[in-house]
Order: sequence, then C-alpha cells, then structure tokens
Amino acid sequence: MMFYKDQILFGAAYYDEYMPYDRIDTDFKMMKDAGMNVIRIAESTWSTWEIEDGVFDFTKLHKMLTKANEYGLKVIIGTPTYAIPSWLAKKYPEVLAVTASGRHLYGHRQLTDITNPDYLRYAERIIRRLMEECRGYDNIIGVQLDNETRSAGAASEATQALFVAQMMKKYPDIEDFNQAFGLDYWSNRISRWEDFPDVRGTINGSLSAAYKYFLRNVITEFLEWQSKIVREYLTDDQFITHNFDFSWIDYSYGIQPEVNQQDAARCMDVAGVDIYHLSQDRFDGSTIAFGGSVGRSLKKDNYLVLETQAQGRANWVPYPGQLRLAAYSHLASGADSVMYWHWHSIHNSFETYWKGILSHDLKPNEIYNELSAFGREMRSIESHLINLTKSPSVAILVDNRSLTGLNEFPCDDTDPNTPDYNKILRTFCDALYKLNIEYDLVYKDDPIEKYTLVLVPALYSATEDTIARLKAYVQGGGHLLATFKSFVADEEIKVYHDLQPHNMTDCLGLSYQLFTIPRDVTITIDGNSYPAQGFMELVTAAEADSIACYEHPIWKKYSALTAHKYGEGTAYYLATLLGHDGSTALLRHILPECGISIPKNLYPLIIKSGINQLGRKVTYMFNYSTAKISGQISCSGRDLLSKKVYTEGDPFEIEALDLMIVEE
Repeated sequence: MMFYKDQILFGAAYYDEYMPYDRIDTDFKMMKDAGMNVIRIAESTWSTWEIEDGVFDFTKLHKMLTKANEYGLKVIIGTPTYAIPSWLAKKYPEVLAVTASGRHLYGHRQLTDITNPDYLRYAERIIRRLMEECRGYDNIIGVQLDNETRSAGAASEATQALFVAQMMKKYPDIEDFNQAFGLDYWSNRISRWEDFPDVRGTINGSLSAAYKYFLRNVITEFLEWQSKIVREYLTDDQFITHNFDFSWIDYSYGIQPEVNQQDAARCMDVAGVDIYHLSQDRFDGSTIAFGGSVGRSLKKDNYLVLETQAQGRANWVPYPGQLRLAAYSHLASGADSVMYWHWHSIHNSFETYWKGILSHDLKPNEIYNELSAFGREMRSIESHLINLTKSPSVAILVDNRSLTGLNEFPCDDTDPNTPDYNKILRTFCDALYKLNIEYDLVYKDDPIEKYTLVLVPALYSATEDTIARLKAYVQGGGHLLATFKSFVADEEIKVYHDLQPHNMTDCLGLSYQLFTIPRDVTITIDGNSYPAQGFMELVTAAEADSIACYEHPIWKKYSALTAHKYGEGTAYYLATLLGHDGSTALLRHILPECGISIPKNLYPLIIKSGINQLGRKVTYMFNYSTAKISGQISCSGRDLLSKKVYTEGDPFEIEALDLMIVEE
C-alpha cells in the first residue's frame, strides 16, 4: 500500500523561493492548524536549484523538507523540467521549440522542444541531482513528473525527422503512405522520403492530425523517460504521478487535445489532475464531476487532485460554503486528495493575480478559515471517505484522434463557433450529471461489457476493431447511444468510402449520404420541442424505429433520433446536436428503456455514491443552490456530518451550499 493511502491528502503547493521574507514556520503551523498534511514543492524552480550551468544550490529545498518534517507535513516533489533557466536557453537556443510562427522566445513555461538532445541531457542532470538531494527524507511520499506537460508544437527539422522515421516504419512502401493520406490531392504526393515536406505548411488534414498524434506520443515517451530515472531513487512506498490538465475555455473543460493521457499515465502509480472550475453563481459541480471521471479513467482507480483553486481568478472568488462543497465534491468523485494552487498569492510576475489560499498580505482570511473548518470536519470522518470505489452503469467513450479529426474537419468550417468535440462531449456529460446519473469515461481498448449503456459522442475516427467491439457489445445485450460525426474516418482521418456510418448501418439500422447545417429546425421528444444545433445528418431509417424526425418543411422526411434492436441489445443514434435541455430529454427517454432509473431528486441536488474502505455504501447529497432544498431521501443510513439516522423515504432538508454524507 502506498504511504498516502492511510489519510486523505489535503494541502497546497508551497514556494518558499517566492516569499518576500522568511515565514516558513508561520506557514507550516497555519497549514497544520487547518488540518493540512501535504505540500507540493520544487516543480517550478530549476533556475533556483541550478543557478548556473553545473552550479547547484538546494538550500531552500532542504529548508522546506526539514521544516515540513518538523510539522508532520508529507511532501510531493516535482521534477522542475517544464520551465528552463535562461542560461540554458542562451547556451543552447535550439532547446526552444520551433513552431509555425518561428522559434519561441524565452520567458514563458512549456516552450521547450522535449525531443532536443541538449534539453534532455540537462533535464536528466537536474532530475538526478534533485532526487539525490531528496534521499533520506521519510516525509517525501511521491514525485510528480514535470507539470501539465506540453510538446510546445515542436516542429524543428530534427523533430520532424523523428516523425518521418515513424512514418517510414509504419509504411515501408511509400506508395501505401501516399494512398493512406490521399497525397495525390493538389500534387502533395512524394516519391522519396527525402522529399518529405515541412509539416508546418501542410493542407492535408490527415497529415496534420498524424503529426499531432506523433507529438502526443512524444509526451508519453518523455514522461516514461522521466519515470525510469526517478524510479532509480524511490522506495517501495513512494509513488509517481503527474498533474494532467484539460482543454481550456477560461476554466477546465474537456479532454486535453495535446496529450494521450491514458497512454502517458501507464508509467505512473497514481493519476493526478488539475481541476479549475467556475464559482459564485456558475458553480454547479459539473466540471469537478467531469474531471473526476477523467482522473478515474486513467488508471481505473482513485486519483489525486493536485491542483484546484482557492481564490484563483478574480471572478472565481467563492461564495461562503462553496470551498467546502467543492472539496467534498472531489472526494465524492473518487479523489484521495484535495490540493490547492497555491498556498500564498505571489507578489510579482505572471500569476500575481492568480491568488492562493492567502492573499498578498499573507494573513488568515475567509478562504483560510473555511478550509480550516473543512479540514477539521473532514479529518473526523476521513476513514469513512477515503478510497471510495465507484461503479457507474454508464460509460462515455472518449478519443483523442476523433477530437483532432473534428478540429481538422469542423462541423461547419464557416462558423468559428461550430460545435467541437469537447462541446459535444460535455453536453452529454453535463446532462447525465444533472440527472444524477454518474458516468465513467472509457477509451477504445477498455472493456465495456460491465456497463448498461455506452455513449459514443462524435467518434469521428473509428478503427475496424473499435467498431467490431461496439457491435459485439450491442449484440451481447448492451445499449449504445452514438451521435452524428461517428464512424466517419479511419485512424489516419481518411473518410471511409462506403455508406455512412461506416460498417454500422446494420447495427444502427440506418444510413445517410447528406448532411447540412440546421436553420430553424427542431425535433420533438416526448411532446416537447428542441432546436437542432450546429450540424445535422439527413438519416434514412431503413430498419430502425424513428423516435424523432426533423421538423422542417424540407428535411421532415429524415430521422434525427432512432432506436434499433440489434442482437440482444439496442443501438440509438442521434443525428444532430441538441442543447442541454434537448439532451436531457433524450436521456430521459432512453435511460428507462435501458433499465436505468432516473432519480426523483435532480439538480441542484446532486447525488454521488460509492463503496468505502469499510465496505459500506456512502451517498453524498450536495445542494449547489443558494436556497434550502427539501425532499424525501432515497437511501438509508447515518449522516456522517449531523449524525442523524435516516430511513429511505424520510424527509430531509439541506441548507444552501451544504451537503449530507449518508453511510449505510
């Protein structure tokens, strides 16, 4: 068992290097008083540890480790490779990635070509020196590899040569390569590998997607390379993790397009995620739930929240009660930690106003006081909360190649706001969430047989193996809901040349040849009308039952939502995008048909559950609204917070921005 598994990890990133004066004893005492037990350090300060080429100073590192030990704080060490020192960029300019806009200028983080030999040589040296300095500290429980790793869009001649070498290995016959990528178009074909063009200028979406896939693999290889170095220094009870992040629309949103996260996580012991969510009137817990599903998906196990916000941006400052609710929301999703970026607000540079737990005066405040109250409360019941096992009956299949495919070939290339992959994905995730239907995320090679319903949103790139597995799932009695823009292209984003959706016409009982953009088109589900949005396929339901057709004078003969019995199961197909209300209505229609009951209590009351390490079912009931909620409870047991005992059907009340945690 890993060292951290005996307690929920609760703490923050801490940077003594950033402090305007020495106050480490004050800070660590405040952390202990708040019930915190862990800090993350070291990942951002390569230039502090190696002040000149080969000149090292780990004074502040040893100070933090020694003081943390005195105050009983566990430590996660971060390898400092994502932000290089200026002397390295000056000595070896080639370590800065070359992109379509030219070579990056030094200053920001994550600008490094992580394939560059000079960068890798110096990165290995600082990792090894850091690990050597950390020997003998029993309070170090794990190592975080790098930080939200990026490839920086690297496209130097040397990096592209690595890509070409991979293409040569995959396609020994160059004619097969030309055929797979359709390079006859606009005279792009090549007859010799030596003539391979600079990928930064390509107009071929398949080739562009292949290079992006290559860069994702570069990150996987880079993190695996780091993990092998770090493991040489670890004891059996220390773990390796990484703080995976998400796509970004001013907060954490969807699947990260630049990293194959499941592949990258294979070299780690536990997955970590950085979840930044909306607050105030836009706080609903949906992003925490989505981030938790990503975290669980990477190792099929509990995960760590390595970063989330305390204050963060100015429009994120939480209402009283929201920090506590958010912290429990992470735990209810299967997290074994809640850690904040960061402890203190810094006084200069890029993230001065990305505020931490403490404001710039470094004094206790409302944020600190609420987290302290949470820490004391959580510690009193943590043995009932840690190591929560979750078993949703619904899974959503996610796929990076399809995400890239829809970026290369958007639904509407005339509209910058056309729905992208993550928009389609989150529409279903959030609709399920507000119906109190928990879900897992799965990848194309993951087992799916245990799930009652598998959703397949916009699986644009679908291999024959994936299609065969989905068909076998339905034939065996599973229920499938697939959407438009699925089963369109192969792994190289080349569109299949048969009737769409490729090799699924029998399973779905339908086909289409035409598609368009909806204008004033609606569909009706169970008596209510909802607008079609962004894209619509003109589906002919040959064998499927048409649940809804397009309501439009011209398109009315085409199906928008269908159901088809296939083997022992049922395959549903949605040919257009619906908004939140329409997607909710769709799920309300098909979930009972799949044998999945929809709870009576719905958002803003959110219910999450799992089995704790004592073998008992724990049900979290969250009130995300600013008004009291009442109803009849759907489980029996004792509320771990109020100690009140409930029997199923009893009345309950939850105050605004409050919760119950009922253990059977």
